[in-house]
Amino acid sequence: MNIIKGLKTSLILSAVFFTGSAFAYNAGNVEEKCPLPTFRDFIPAAQVKGEPVPEVEAESTVQFSVHRGADLSTVRVEVRDLKLKFEVDDRNTYGIIKVKLPAELNGKYARLNLYAISQSAGNCEGKGGWLIKIKKAAETE
Repeated sequence: MNIIKGLKTSLILSAVFFTGSAFAYNAGNVEEKCPLPTFRDFIPAAQVKGEPVPEVEAESTVQFSVHRGADLSTVRVEVRDLKLKFEVDDRNTYGIIKVKLPAELNGKYARLNLYAISQSAGNCEGKGGWLIKIKKAAETE
């Protein structure tokens, strides 16, 4: 009986000791999490699984919004090897980005790759994008 009581006591004491050392962990060494910028509210809407790829007119304008503390001056929009020009509408807590599709994408599928860096101390980069089908420009006779 005394052996079992002694084992229980030593088990409880070791549990208390290890719990105390776990609380003594220096939280100052923990890396600060960086909120990744997010992209949403795509116009035309992003493709829904099982549905066709959304189509847009040739050389039209598409738009999306960027959220979660993104530095709007770091936003990039790329398709294949092209860096696309865009307009930024800063709405204080988020930004609306409008992109005019270049003529060289007419009649093709294009994935718009989106990048933005967070304003927080971590400077982490958010990535996103969506696939669209661009109609072929009507040829004039």
